[in-house]
Amino acid sequence: MIKKYIWILLVLPFLTNAQVIEFESSITPDLSGYPSVASFAGLGEYEIFLDTDNGVLDKPIILVDGFDPGDGRTIPGLYSLLDFTGSSGSQNLADLVRAEGFDVVVLNFPAYLSLADNSLLNLDDVADTNGDMIIDEIDFPAGSTLIDGGADFMERNAMLLVDLINTLNAAPTVDEELVIIGPSMGGLISRFALNYMENDTAMNGAPPHETRLWISFDSPHHGANVPIGLQHQLNVLAFGLQTTVAGDNSIVELQPLINSLLKSPAAKQLLVDHLESHLATGSTIDFDPALLLPEAHPYKAIFDASINSLTSTGFPETTRNVAIINGSGIGSPYQDTNGADISPGFPLINESINLAAFTELVTNVAFTPLKSTGTPSIGTVSFIDITFFGGSVLTGGAKSADSQGTLFSDGVDAVSGGLFDISALTAGLDTSGVAGDFLNAFNSDAFSFIPSVSGMALEITNSEVDWYHNIDLGDPDNNGDTLNETPFVNWYMPDDNENHVQLTELNVAFALNEIIPETLSNSAFENENLIKIERNPIDSELVILSGSPINDATVVIIDITGKIVYNTKFNSLSSRTVIPLNLDSGLYVLNLVTKDNLKYRTKILVK
Repeated sequence: MIKKYIWILLVLPFLTNAQVIEFESSITPDLSGYPSVASFAGLGEYEIFLDTDNGVLDKPIILVDGFDPGDGRTIPGLYSLLDFTGSSGSQNLADLVRAEGFDVVVLNFPAYLSLADNSLLNLDDVADTNGDMIIDEIDFPAGSTLIDGGADFMERNAMLLVDLINTLNAAPTVDEELVIIGPSMGGLISRFALNYMENDTAMNGAPPHETRLWISFDSPHHGANVPIGLQHQLNVLAFGLQTTVAGDNSIVELQPLINSLLKSPAAKQLLVDHLESHLATGSTIDFDPALLLPEAHPYKAIFDASINSLTSTGFPETTRNVAIINGSGIGSPYQDTNGADISPGFPLINESINLAAFTELVTNVAFTPLKSTGTPSIGTVSFIDITFFGGSVLTGGAKSADSQGTLFSDGVDAVSGGLFDISALTAGLDTSGVAGDFLNAFNSDAFSFIPSVSGMALEITNSEVDWYHNIDLGDPDNNGDTLNETPFVNWYMPDDNENHVQLTELNVAFALNEIIPETLSNSAFENENLIKIERNPIDSELVILSGSPINDATVVIIDITGKIVYNTKFNSLSSRTVIPLNLDSGLYVLNLVTKDNLKYRTKILVK
């Protein structure tokens, strides 16, 4: 049932129609550290989008999918994640690099079945046995287990990436080292895979990964965040609305959100505070009032120990490691629906909703509080049943959750970070009823999902993460060196918080600057004159430094579409020449050419 393709189909220059290639991993991950979890190889799929230059697979860039329960994005959706809007209108990062001769390989983790005979079957290939035009558990073969690849254990998906890396490196036409881009959880999957391939014991003499550049894109290296009050609230609404008069009003539309998203293996490995770590013994709904401090699921510690044990630093050590984050790099807060800054303890929702003719739901959620502020409530769900007898009002029940700030950091919910659109939590669900009323009552459209400190993987001591740490790494110098608080040698951090894995003209320019090697200059000319740019990125002026004056030089600046945006001839360039510019934000190529056709070329980034 697994499709097999031969390499000749992938490397022929006349191949124009891309094909999805499905494959089983040749490596079984070791999941023995997780209680009662079976270790078996996974199922993945990828598609190769050849460059638009020579149409030959020779310079692959791998894009690794992140957290995607139910495989809602698929490969076309992953490709479209690279869309952005800039000064030249709507563009796509994959299209831009393909025009530069790079091939884009998109790796997806579909939903599939693990069958009784240990084989794997893509959910797309399951037959509709009862003719109801819906593929569900009734259609699954006897003894099979559903694996949601987009929310599965990260180790299993990492082994699929290891296989893909080996496959691409073995292709006869691939003549350059790989580039790997890991958005969101894809950053952790790719980090694990690269670490694994750098571990001699794990690889046992297998080929190296031959990867020159790894881009971590808003990835949760210290964990991701979904407000614990919101987790509690959604769990109660989905499973805990049993009322006195109106019966069970639990919102079944929200149940898949809890089961496939919050209770998925990947969520347990990622979240810094997880609802199951707060539950009272024997309950799937009630929070234990004694468990007040943030607490990750045990799976997170197991994963962290595993990924950090593979290399001495816990990160790839033979690649150039760079980071793009969407959280503010200067500690800016994000805003509520009224434009006010959000702070710890923020009231996310406080609303009364009619459940039925005789039942009213009162719901409130608050963000985790300031440090050392006692035990304020972060979530309450109560329902009131109204009877006909004398107009009396009876309380049907209430569920509540409290929280306590740590001694070292205020609540993570209000911290600077890549923002998660709250409405995306229930994308695809029926929200026309109570679920929709609940979502529409929020006082914020987003919450901090990937804290900036996590995206930058700042060095942590004593396992105490100060989510509000002042990120002051300075600017990477021309050699890409940074301070030792982060494993990345270069980075892009915006001043304002952005949506999680949002591409902008500026972070795309940063990525292109890393992906596309420097254009070669005339080395003798460059060395003799000691030419360099005084600072890069630039604002409103370009400063060219030279060890000696340069006569009769033409300076040309070209944008990423090939359009000339600056072209001026200078009779002489001094040791420090200041050129005022008025350019849109983005990546440009600077060409300096003398009358003797001596050349200096480099990329410049305009803020």
